[in-house]
Amino acid sequence: MRRTFIALLAACSFSAIAADNWQPFPYDQSTYDYSGDKLRQAWPQLTRGFGTDYPFPDTDWVVTMATSHPQALEKTVMANTGFTGKPEEAEVYAAKLQDVWRLMFRGDFAEAKQQGLALGVGGQVPAMFAQVVYAMFLVPDQAEKHKLLEEVISYTDQAGELVQADTVAQFGRVYAKARLGEELSVPVVLKRGYTSQIPDELKTLLAKHPQQPFALALYGGYEAGVIRKVGKMVGRMTYGVSADNMETYFSRSFKAQDNLPIGHYEYANALTYVYGDDEQAKALQHLKRAVAIKPINAMEALEVAHAQKMLAQFEQKLAHN
Repeated sequence: MRRTFIALLAACSFSAIAADNWQPFPYDQSTYDYSGDKLRQAWPQLTRGFGTDYPFPDTDWVVTMATSHPQALEKTVMANTGFTGKPEEAEVYAAKLQDVWRLMFRGDFAEAKQQGLALGVGGQVPAMFAQVVYAMFLVPDQAEKHKLLEEVISYTDQAGELVQADTVAQFGRVYAKARLGEELSVPVVLKRGYTSQIPDELKTLLAKHPQQPFALALYGGYEAGVIRKVGKMVGRMTYGVSADNMETYFSRSFKAQDNLPIGHYEYANALTYVYGDDEQAKALQHLKRAVAIKPINAMEALEVAHAQKMLAQFEQKLAHN
């Protein structure tokens, strides 16, 4: 994967796009300081949702990518990033790329997008990662959220088949489709082809990374979402989804990583979608586990805050039953 990451991004090059109207991160950011060597030290934990081997973008990695993929290097040079392939320039470029990830993990999402795209092809992945997180948690207007998610899909689609080379890019695209699929009408979802694209892309991702927690949880949530919309029988006969499949995907996700807030609250959602009120106790248990996790970056802080809202609503509902 290290050798193909920049090739993934070389398929398209974008100039910096300012996110002028983005809202600031609403919580204290002081805990999410990954300056200096802190980023490298925390990298395995910060990226644990994508598996155990997501590469750290250091100088050696940048040099390897530039040497292995001259077309990607050419696009990076054309974007006026200041990197032309020289080893002494690679150190500066890697530092800038690491800063984009720092912005992302700190919750400075607009700056992460802008500075990421300013790095040319090398910064697109953290830039779009920031956009997905911002769209999901900080955009109150549904139309605007959909627009941002559709832009992520468009950016990634322009990379073509090479998108399969990077875990974050591949997951970001299918995650955006899954979130859109939940909120759009069934006819629109069918017209866009999401009902086949989402499982196909998740299967491709999991074929290469069978223990990726985010992808496993997303697949479980997808199965539950289909059942919610069309019912268990139609879901099984038409789309091949089932409660058993949902349970299996979440079980595998928790086995890989049990300390991701989004995994627990997505499972609580899935239990409600599939079983209604029959699994209230289990759903409540997982919401409590989600809110008990101490976030280590801005994305996780937003996830925990979302889980807290879900828990409050859930407990209020139980109190009225």
